[in-house]
Amino acid sequence: MMAILEQEKQSKIDKLRFEADQYFLNEKEKYYCLKEKAWNLYPEPKNTWNEAYSLAKDIFESYLYEENYIKAKEWLNLMIDTNNVLHLMDEDCPFNIAKFKFDTKEYDDALHTFQEVVKVAGMRYFENEDPKYRNFYLNPEKFMNK
Repeated sequence: MMAILEQEKQSKIDKLRFEADQYFLNEKEKYYCLKEKAWNLYPEPKNTWNEAYSLAKDIFESYLYEENYIKAKEWLNLMIDTNNVLHLMDEDCPFNIAKFKFDTKEYDDALHTFQEVVKVAGMRYFENEDPKYRNFYLNPEKFMNK
């Protein structure tokens, strides 16, 4: 079951997301406030809207980048919940789980999950990511022995 939001509402969400991006570097509180305001515009259940996954991922990646693992995990769980309903991102979602596991130093789980993604999707998910993930995947022993 997937749903596409009516254009007017999706435009409001997109506008908030774009506006939020202007504040990422200098006003984090405003950035997250606007992103969550955009999230809250999705009707319930939020996990049935195609673009909800993308917004949850956006927020997850921001928190992961800032090493706020508690908030990153919250948004990762929203991504997982949305993907479990829509199945639009069946390799992207585990790839992001592996990133979270790597960043929280759960290297065995991270490696296993990266391997599962690569088995299905190849190396393409590493292309626009921080090189540390690819480096870990290719040379896990350098990270696991620290």
